[in-house]
Amino acid sequence: MKSAKQKERELIVKLANEKRTTREIASILGISKSKSAFWVKRFRETKSLQDKKRNGRPTPLTKDELASIRSQIKSKLIEPKATGISSKEVLELIEHKTKRKYTLRHAQRLLHKIGLSLITPRVSHIRKDEKAQNKFRKEFKKNSSRNMWAIQS
Repeated sequence: MKSAKQKERELIVKLANEKRTTREIASILGISKSKSAFWVKRFRETKSLQDKKRNGRPTPLTKDELASIRSQIKSKLIEPKATGISSKEVLELIEHKTKRKYTLRHAQRLLHKIGLSLITPRVSHIRKDEKAQNKFRKEFKKNSSRNMWAIQS
């Protein structure tokens, strides 16, 4: 099954083969002129509409090391009285396991790579009083005789 990107690229090339200009293609498909010109040129040069392989430094961690890091993090989360694990704790765990220095952002990328995500809990105010809030809501409803969302004149 072809993706939407692939179908769009094929349509760009098809319109270009019909002798349409890049401006016409861009206005028909609702894309930028540079995008249509890029894909027409790329297809003429390579005869392919696939994305090129992206470069980047591969991680020095093996799949087994990533799996063991994931299992250690999961075991820490399952422990009784566990409220979660911070990014800094994960960073320390990764550095201890790999004997390499990592930045906090890189540790977060590794977490994403192994299928874990950062969840930040909502904080509640220390002076939050449920009884006082409910009392205020009831009193406010009783004292309100008009629609509070009506337009003021």
